[in-house]
Amino acid sequence: MDVKIPNEVMEVIGKRGIKEADVKDVVMTAESAKKKLKSNGRNLAKKKIGDVTVYVDYELEKGILKEHANVKSAYSHRMSLGDIVNATDKTNWICVHCGEPAMAGHVAMTYMQVTRNGPAVVCQKCKDSWVEEYLATKTLAAAEGLFEKKRA
Repeated sequence: MDVKIPNEVMEVIGKRGIKEADVKDVVMTAESAKKKLKSNGRNLAKKKIGDVTVYVDYELEKGILKEHANVKSAYSHRMSLGDIVNATDKTNWICVHCGEPAMAGHVAMTYMQVTRNGPAVVCQKCKDSWVEEYLATKTLAAAEGLFEKKRA
């Protein structure tokens, strides 16, 4: 499978410190393992690479010979996602692995030995969770910065 990353997305992921090879790895792993969320043609995949969880938002396009993944965005966070605390409302996402609707909920998030509950999209059947882009790039990034500043 080809993974296509437009120049404007390359610029954004570069600013976020994400490597092109990691983006491709996340997509390839998700497609082979079918561990991703899907909604209205969009796919949201994640993979823990070292201490960082990298997410890729992409669309699949069928070509003449094979499928292509067109990357729309990529982001990351360093929080460790733990147990699901609750699941409240259905989302538009479907867990591709088990076919169940993903729910809005909360999970235990740990960073620098501090654990707090935070919002996430969760699959209760698979016991897996994902963080959406707005949360990872704003709230979690700010929280990680505050923890690091306190520790310094």
